[in-house]
Amino acid sequence: MRRRPRTLLIVDLQQAAAVPPRVVAGIRRYAQGFDCRVFTRFVNPRDSLFRRQLDQHCCHPGSADTRLLIEPGPDDLVLAKPGYGLPAAAVRKIRRLRAREIVVCGIDTDACVLGVMFSLVDAGIPCRAKAAHCWSSSGLHGPAVRILRQQFEVLE
Repeated sequence: MRRRPRTLLIVDLQQAAAVPPRVVAGIRRYAQGFDCRVFTRFVNPRDSLFRRQLDQHCCHPGSADTRLLIEPGPDDLVLAKPGYGLPAAAVRKIRRLRAREIVVCGIDTDACVLGVMFSLVDAGIPCRAKAAHCWSSSGLHGPAVRILRQQFEVLE
């Protein structure tokens, strides 16, 4: 019987965000302790609400700013994410991993990290956050961690 993997879900750690190198290096080191890694990549289709309503024009599918800052390995799962949370197809792929534990880290704590975690919980998939390996380009990391602590288990 195959052992259920410990899974690290790394949210939107990609070129579009000016992520400090220390954050990338910390996530890279932390990821070595997991059996399985899942990466999300934010993509912003031409007709999205992100473009129309929020005036965000980065991350066109296939553009350089969607390049992940940690190179996925052959056994890693990479999921496109056209919004804050996970689309249903991505949730199904994560469920198929049959992970015994999912730890979430990544970018932006106040938006996509929270969105992904709410998506997982809404789908009945338990998860915990690793706040020390999250970061926000908006400067709202601290308030977002307070929300994480109220809603989820947070690993120190």
